[in-house]
Amino acid sequence: MAKKRKLLAKSRLVDAAGTEGYRSPPAQSAPKNYSTWRMKMKCVMMLAIIAAFFAGEAIAEQPASSVAMNCDVGSAAAGAEAPNLHGHWDFLMVPRGIPSFGLMSIGFVGADYGGSLAPTRTAPVVLRNVTLNGNRIHMIVASREGDVLFDGKLSAKGDLMCGTVTYHGGETFPMVAHRRPSTYQSQPQSQRAR
Repeated sequence: MAKKRKLLAKSRLVDAAGTEGYRSPPAQSAPKNYSTWRMKMKCVMMLAIIAAFFAGEAIAEQPASSVAMNCDVGSAAAGAEAPNLHGHWDFLMVPRGIPSFGLMSIGFVGADYGGSLAPTRTAPVVLRNVTLNGNRIHMIVASREGDVLFDGKLSAKGDLMCGTVTYHGGETFPMVAHRRPSTYQSQPQSQRAR
């Protein structure tokens, strides 16, 4: 009997603790002026949408800013061997005022130069022809729409080139390229078999 009383007393304590000690928080009531608050929020959201719409048009109407690209490669040393173009080049081209970055890889195909050009915004294209005359460089890039030409100058060290890209439609844009440092040294073009 004593055991039953103890068990009964314990169960009452547990029941009392469950109902009194762990009360749920009172329910939160809705705002008094719920419909007024909701209407204000709808108006704010509508104004934000209208502002975003007109801000996009205002930005689109602004002219594209031009990127100034100055290139002073110096003059080629008289009687010096032509620099070796072999390697990876980071380039920046600015078609229609929009900067376009990419990687150009130049290497030897037999005794002549060839390679690829991989702009970040379009598919890679082939450098079909690369010629060097003193510090003047000319490249022909094959594209689906037709050849794209680059005419420019190469620095005396052979690590910087800049000039003009002429698209198949006749538009011209500035371009500059800088060769990445490399420990690999390929044969100079003059020593390659013809």
